[in-house]
Amino acid sequence: MMRTLSLFVVLLSGLAGAWLWMRGEFYLPNRFDLSLATHFGTTATRLLAAALLCLSAAGASFMQRMAQGTRAGADRRWQIRHFVLISLCIGLFTAAFIKAEVSLNPDYRAPGRDATASN
Repeated sequence: MMRTLSLFVVLLSGLAGAWLWMRGEFYLPNRFDLSLATHFGTTATRLLAAALLCLSAAGASFMQRMAQGTRAGADRRWQIRHFVLISLCIGLFTAAFIKAEVSLNPDYRAPGRDATASN
């Protein structure tokens, strides 16, 4: 069950990264105030896509290592490579959110009054 879930997460992050790379800019609605959104421009979207692809590569590397039956702590070069991938992923996520701007959500519609409730 855990291998299936791990494979799903790796595939989902890889597909999401590839989709974002081709998409361009988008708005991410704020969780607590739907009238606000984080606007990811083209550069911020590419940084976010690169972070997701990097995360997918790190997950695939880890799953391949575990499928071989090799202990995770045995190879120092693999540990360093994996650390660099994860650090790069965190750095790219951070850069994407720093580059993104908080603005008004263009898709937000204020809740209107119900016509039947006023009668």
